[in-house]
Amino acid sequence: MNQLFNKTNIDFSTEPLFLGTGRNISRLDLNIEQHIQNQTKDALGLMWFATDFTYTEDAKDFESMDDKLKNLFLKNLKFQTLLDSIAGRTVAEVFIPITTNPQLESWWFQHGFIENNVHSETYAEIVKALPVNAKEIFDDIMINDHILSRAEAIVEKFEHTVIMNAKRLLKTNDYDLFEHKKSIVLSLYALNALEAVLFKSSFITSFAFKENGIMNSTGDAVKKIQLDEIGHYAMTVNLINRLKSDPEWAAAFDAVKNEARELYKTAIEADYKWIDYLFEENVILLGIGADILKQYVDYNAKIVMTSVGQEPLVDETFNPCTWDKKYKKSSNVQTAMKEKNSANYLLGKINPDSPQEFWESLSKYLTGE
Repeated sequence: MNQLFNKTNIDFSTEPLFLGTGRNISRLDLNIEQHIQNQTKDALGLMWFATDFTYTEDAKDFESMDDKLKNLFLKNLKFQTLLDSIAGRTVAEVFIPITTNPQLESWWFQHGFIENNVHSETYAEIVKALPVNAKEIFDDIMINDHILSRAEAIVEKFEHTVIMNAKRLLKTNDYDLFEHKKSIVLSLYALNALEAVLFKSSFITSFAFKENGIMNSTGDAVKKIQLDEIGHYAMTVNLINRLKSDPEWAAAFDAVKNEARELYKTAIEADYKWIDYLFEENVILLGIGADILKQYVDYNAKIVMTSVGQEPLVDETFNPCTWDKKYKKSSNVQTAMKEKNSANYLLGKINPDSPQEFWESLSKYLTGE
């Protein structure tokens, strides 16, 4: 199997999204999976860079904060750094090697670029602008069990798919196609949970600082990051629901249904523990606290799980931070129209047989309305 360039004359109009014949030239001229290609173009049209923001005033705000608020801000920033590091590498090492549709491959490349070269760099720029030792901040991420354990269950799914990808490439005797498909399905669920469950509580914490009139540039930058992640989340919903309705993949989805549900449960429980750690000093930040943040996790988790056909873990939820809507919309009119069109396009492409509750929940998540 030629991993990078297969010289076979491949008919990409009949190739599956994953685990097909292989890859050769990027056939983006073909009128296939047009919705994925359009979403990629829209994402590129919304491109921004870490250098778009300066943090001089944030540094002044940080110096004026008490130690409890400083610790809260830095804890949150450290976890955001970890998640984006995982997200970018996941796209490159988990999904790109097994993607055999050119349009989806193109999507993954821009997705990974944004995570690695925009989001991660943004967090680094924020840390470097603050009156702290940046090296110590980043070094602490790798020795802080509170941070590392929060994403552990997610990373395990990704690591297993990397191993299965290698077995397929090397044609090992113990390679099993069905096991590989199950692993891919769980990695898609894991990416969905990472983008839309774990990130959300950290984003709303960043926005709470801005709502209190401090760390405004950080809040603006994280808003841009959230808008990108909403698009990434929407694509995972698209892929999960597409594959679930594919007879070639239905059995794999059925086989891991309980494990997928457990994955979300573990992610949510890890979020609860993280929130307790985040607010262990009884820090006061108007508009948010441990109890409110846990309610916000439940609210978003229900939307996310419903969007991928999983039974929510909590039936009755509400949004305790209704002010979050402003952070799901761009302040730029042209950009906002692109974001709304992208969201509406995906809503029309995911699964026409989904219940009304699904459509309402996903529309609310994507557009903030």
